[in-house]
Amino acid sequence: MTLSRFQGLVFDLDGTLVDSMPLHLAAWEHASREFGFAFDADWFYELGGMPSRKIALLVAEHQRIALDPLAVTRCKTDHYVANLHKATVFPAMLELVQRYHGRIPMGVGTGSPRVNAEAVLRNTGLDRYFPVVVTADDVTRHKPNPDTFLLVAERLGVTPGACLVFEDTGIGLAAAKAAGMASCLIKEGVPGPLPE
Repeated sequence: MTLSRFQGLVFDLDGTLVDSMPLHLAAWEHASREFGFAFDADWFYELGGMPSRKIALLVAEHQRIALDPLAVTRCKTDHYVANLHKATVFPAMLELVQRYHGRIPMGVGTGSPRVNAEAVLRNTGLDRYFPVVVTADDVTRHKPNPDTFLLVAERLGVTPGACLVFEDTGIGLAAAKAAGMASCLIKEGVPGPLPE
């Protein structure tokens, strides 16, 4: 994979750099038992990159049930944070990051709150590679809106059109497209083909 034509690399975190999506899904399943809503792993996976509170609101809307989004979010987050230490880096992604570190500016754009994102980056040792980390706390309009990725590009000092985004969900790919950035789909921790 040759990335020399790009001036900036933007990485989603959960499910892209680190194998943490199973932890998020387990936390949502836990919350579903606590609050009595239906759990569909595929549906929740596709919402990866969206803050938990917004997902809780979507659950209530889609399943037509009354939920306290803050209580659901707190329950889900507590379960996730208790298992945060289990998140591991995908080997193929670590290799890619190490290969381009110091050669192309790199940043993280995630839908996680800053406290969780920084804990994952620190626990996995990825923090040393990313001077720029944009989280759910830094923008109002989250993925699939482009704001997260646009802010990463701005902080890297790179024009959006010169960036490549690595993402594992449709919502993330939509955000990259809306930002005018090329994207590369990550499946099970392995990068797919690069855009032409």
